[in-house]
Amino acid sequence: MKIYCLWLAYLYCICFFSCKELHKESSLPLETAESKMLELDIDLDKNTLPFDSLMDFVSFVKLETTEDNLIGGISQILFVNNKIIVVDFDVSKTITVYDESGKFLNKIGKLGQGPEEYAYLGHVILTPDKSTVVVVDMGSGNLKYFGLDGNFIKSVKFPFWFSRCEFINDNIIAGHYSGGNMIQKNNVSYKPQLIITDLAGNILSSGFQSFYSKNFASTTFMPLLKFDNEVIYCPPFSDTIYHVSEKGLCPLYHLNIKRASPIIIDNNTTDNSWEEYKENNHFFNGEIIELKDVTMINISERYKNWSRFIIYSKKQDKIFSCTGTLSNPFFRIFSVPKARYKDDMIVVDERASNIIANRNIFYQLGEKNIVDKLFKDLTEDNNPVLFFYKIKV
Repeated sequence: MKIYCLWLAYLYCICFFSCKELHKESSLPLETAESKMLELDIDLDKNTLPFDSLMDFVSFVKLETTEDNLIGGISQILFVNNKIIVVDFDVSKTITVYDESGKFLNKIGKLGQGPEEYAYLGHVILTPDKSTVVVVDMGSGNLKYFGLDGNFIKSVKFPFWFSRCEFINDNIIAGHYSGGNMIQKNNVSYKPQLIITDLAGNILSSGFQSFYSKNFASTTFMPLLKFDNEVIYCPPFSDTIYHVSEKGLCPLYHLNIKRASPIIIDNNTTDNSWEEYKENNHFFNGEIIELKDVTMINISERYKNWSRFIIYSKKQDKIFSCTGTLSNPFFRIFSVPKARYKDDMIVVDERASNIIANRNIFYQLGEKNIVDKLFKDLTEDNNPVLFFYKIKV
C-alpha cells in the first residue's frame, strides 16, 4: 500500500527513500549511509500460523491493588531499574511504580494546577540516562520532571504542543502533534506534525504537514515510540516507518500491503472518507513493537473491527501472519502489546474482570498450578495483570 500524502509546496522536502535533512537550513548532521529501508510485502493470508506457533507465554505479574493506586486502565508501560512504571491517561490519570513482582512502591506526581503537578497527563518518557520521568503536560505546555521516587524536580516551558515526544539525546527531542504546530519561515506558515528541537525550543528539523481539521480529526495513538535507545516514527496514515536520530530521519520499513489501495490525505479528507477507506482496505494502524530480532506490526483488516499482527523475522528475512487461533488459554486475553521487555519479549495488559470472565477456559486448557497462581486472591476490582510473551520465530 502506498500512501500519497500531498505535502504543501513550501514544506521542506523529506526524502522517503534516502536519508536527507528535513529542512534546507537544518543544522542536524545528515545520515549519509545508504538507506536501510526494507520493503516488507505483507499478505495476511500467507505464512499464517496460530498464536502458539509464533510466541510463547512466559509469565504474568499481578499489580498490587491498594486504596492509593487504583488503576482504571493502562495507557503506557515503562521498565527501568527493575521497576515497572504504569501510566493511566484516561481513568485514574496517575503514574504508579511497582517492583518486578508487582508490589506497589509509589506514585509519580499528581493531577492538579500546582507548579509541581501536571494539569493534563499526556505521554510519559524517560530521560536518556533513565534516571528521570518526564510528563508531557499539554494542560500547561510544560515538560514536568520527576524522580523515580515520585519527587518533583523541575518544570520546563516548551513553545510547542506535543502529544507524544521522545528524547533523541540529552538535549534533543522529537515531538509529534497531529494538529501540527504553526511555524513561519520566510513569511510562509505551515503546520508540521513532527518537530525535532533542542530543549531551548530551537527547531532543528520538521516535516509531515498536518491536515487536521474540524472535519478530519482521525489520527493514530502512538506515532512516536522508543525501543531500547532507538526512536521510531510512524506518521499517521503512512505505510513508511522511520528511524529518528540526531543524524536525521531515515526510512526503516516500507509496507506493501496486499488488498490495499492508495490513501490520499489532503485538505479534502474527512473523517467520513477515512471511515469509508477503512471499510474497504487493509491498512497499517501505527502500532509496532521493535525487538532485537523481530518486528511486530499491527494491520487493521477491511470489513472488520479488529487487527491482525504480522511478525517480521530479521534473521530469516521472512514475514509471518497470525491466524488468531490458539490452544494456550493465556493467549485468549492477548491484545495490542503495550511495551517491549528486554530483547525478545512483549507485554500485554488485561483487566482482572475480563480474566475472571474466562476462568473456565483457563482451567480447561491451562496447567492447573499456573492457573491457580493467576486466580489466587484475584477479584474483579483488582488492578490489571501484565502478561509477558516471548516471540520465537
